[in-house]
Amino acid sequence: MTQKKDSAAVAARRPHVLSWDVLRTAAFAAVAVQHILGAYARRYDIGSSEKVIIAASFEPLRFAVPLFVMLFGAALFYVYREPPRYVPYLAKRVRQLVIPYGIWTAVYLWYAEKPVTLRGVARGMVYGDASYHLWYVTMILQFVVLVPLFFAVRNGLRRCCTTQRRMIGASVVLLGAWLLLLACRPSDGLAHQILVTWRTRGFLLWTGYFALGALCGLLPEAFAAWARRLIVPAGVISVGAVGYAMWLSVRTVYQEGAVNFNCVSYFSPGYAVLTMVTILFLYGAAEWMARWRVVQRVCGFVGRHSYEAYLAHVLVLTRCSRFLLEHWPEMNRYVFYAVLTVCTIVGAVLIAWAVDSLVAIVRRAIRRMRSPAKT
Repeated sequence: MTQKKDSAAVAARRPHVLSWDVLRTAAFAAVAVQHILGAYARRYDIGSSEKVIIAASFEPLRFAVPLFVMLFGAALFYVYREPPRYVPYLAKRVRQLVIPYGIWTAVYLWYAEKPVTLRGVARGMVYGDASYHLWYVTMILQFVVLVPLFFAVRNGLRRCCTTQRRMIGASVVLLGAWLLLLACRPSDGLAHQILVTWRTRGFLLWTGYFALGALCGLLPEAFAAWARRLIVPAGVISVGAVGYAMWLSVRTVYQEGAVNFNCVSYFSPGYAVLTMVTILFLYGAAEWMARWRVVQRVCGFVGRHSYEAYLAHVLVLTRCSRFLLEHWPEMNRYVFYAVLTVCTIVGAVLIAWAVDSLVAIVRRAIRRMRSPAKT
């Protein structure tokens, strides 16, 4: 009789992908800087030149959330070669994702001086509105719950696409369907709620980036080879896309007199394709950077704690900003935001490391208490 091994146990022996640590670090740092630029743009005393700098600086960082989604898809299909057992899988994700999310939801509700009740925390977790960055967790948890669906799609494609030509054809069809979905803007009804009102918070419009990650996780060596081979043309296209987005953002500043971070969207069909090309370029660059031992150590540390750091960074940003304003109110604004950037990124990572270390100590203590005493 053949005993079926648990997918997670098999996955534990799979080699660690160093370039993913580099990409997680880049995505986390980009998100933190995005939020700092957002805080900068909300000041009432900034001039037009500063608004132009803010708008132009934001565009090279727009890849952050699509890259996070791509990496989630890559990790899922890299770790689990076969569909995981659903209940143990959910239990693991509850421990890794949901519990920290719930704790930080309560922290942000308390910090905003809102009632921290079980009902309030549950509502905040569902809507992701306890803080402006927590919507991402709400969206990614939808992918977690729908894991059987994604493995069913993968298995169906495997059965139908038995040749390379069929696989390429199916990929083109799926990409086209996703781009049509991005272009769809219904005016009312449930479709309007899903595709317009909850555009960023629902999983559906993120599936293209998730599928790109799934392709990476299923064929990691081939994906990395293509990223290295296409790094130059992908880089040229990425620079052109970022330059065009910067021009649109700067033009909006001159036209409206304010920074508009929504004048370019990774949900626009054309820019979605360019974002995928940018991710491919970043992957190739990460493959090259991951060869350096210093990069491996730094990004490996940040990558291990990137989720907890993401949850914590807005609180760190707010507290550091208030501290700097109280103690150095006359500081040059450019210096202020440079210092704030460093403090936010380093502070969030250190808090994440401390929290993760404390959780690891508690888990080890619980395991020792549960294990039978040695005689």
